[in-house]
Amino acid sequence: MKHPIGWLASGALAALTLGAGWAQGPAATEKTPEALKAEIEALKPPRVAWREIAWKSCLLEGLRESRATGKPILLWVFIDRPIDDARC
Repeated sequence: MKHPIGWLASGALAALTLGAGWAQGPAATEKTPEALKAEIEALKPPRVAWREIAWKSCLLEGLRESRATGKPILLWVFIDRPIDDARC
């Protein structure tokens, strides 16, 4: 009877060999910058609602517009840790 580790090692080697051959197939062909841009644009959603909002970076300007149009105001505050803080 073969040792189970030997069976796993031979299976892993076969998978790596097949994977290496597959990676060199049509997916690894060179693409033009225009083709890559078109592929990236095709992945993006056509319309994102939050991009259509007229965001204001000044609170006072936002308050003036809110009062003038009679629409509510959304205040979004984001406070992050300092850049030099260690992260996981």
